[in-house]
Amino acid sequence: MTSWPALKMDSAHPGKWRKHKMYFQVKGKRAFATNGGKAFDTSKPAVIFLHGSGLDHSFWGLHTRFFAFRNYAVLAPDFPGHTFSPGPPLTRIEDMADWLNDVVTALDVDNISLVAHSQGCLTALEFASRYPEKLRSVSFIASGLATPVHSALLESAQNQPEAAIAMMMSWGFGSAGHFHQGPIPGNSMIAGGTKVMRGNVPNELSADLKACNAYHNGETAAASISCPRQVILAGKDRMAPRKAGMALVKALGNPQLDIIAQSGHMVPQEAPNECRYLLKNFIFSNNPST
Repeated sequence: MTSWPALKMDSAHPGKWRKHKMYFQVKGKRAFATNGGKAFDTSKPAVIFLHGSGLDHSFWGLHTRFFAFRNYAVLAPDFPGHTFSPGPPLTRIEDMADWLNDVVTALDVDNISLVAHSQGCLTALEFASRYPEKLRSVSFIASGLATPVHSALLESAQNQPEAAIAMMMSWGFGSAGHFHQGPIPGNSMIAGGTKVMRGNVPNELSADLKACNAYHNGETAAASISCPRQVILAGKDRMAPRKAGMALVKALGNPQLDIIAQSGHMVPQEAPNECRYLLKNFIFSNNPST
């Protein structure tokens, strides 16, 4: 049995281990993840959460704790260059999938349910197609086979990051976000997202968007995935429209499909209860904990 205290600690940051967060080494580089408030124990089935462009581990705050307190080993990493994981940022989706494999290898993680949102879904496609042996299920939230990015957003991310952040917050959130009607009283989802993205510009957000725009292997990757597959789409999504989501569904071949009708693109934050319910039923069935 390998338990959380036995995992490699970053010697450059003594005392940084906490029950809700951890630093670790990936091929000699420091990386960060949150683990939902429970000791990270690799003898348990794992749920790994992948964030989208310009975001970080905090995007999954309403989900990591749920699974951690139901006997899962939970990991929500910051990709290189994002918030607490030092850079430089990765510039290709394929490299992000390889980095994720380095993470699970370094931490000796097995029996994985992968949960991904937006750009994270492209990474999940590549990871699931390249490294299927440890994967028990994969859940794709608000994405398609590809994520083409408008030239104006690409240019703004590099040269006018505040404009890029405003575009992404405006397009990303539905009415709940724009009217500050989030699930946590007194908190604004748009303000929170803006704060995180401001810490990840210009380099990280720009690199993420360029990587999304350049990725074209989704259909091939999806066709090779054989583990149980789940797709959760948003009825009010303006960043990953229904046509793109249904193309992913078709390429995956008979995945479990659910559509949260009133949500915008940021499903895990806008509709956390509905999203968590769907993830719970799917993961409990395909990767049960004891």
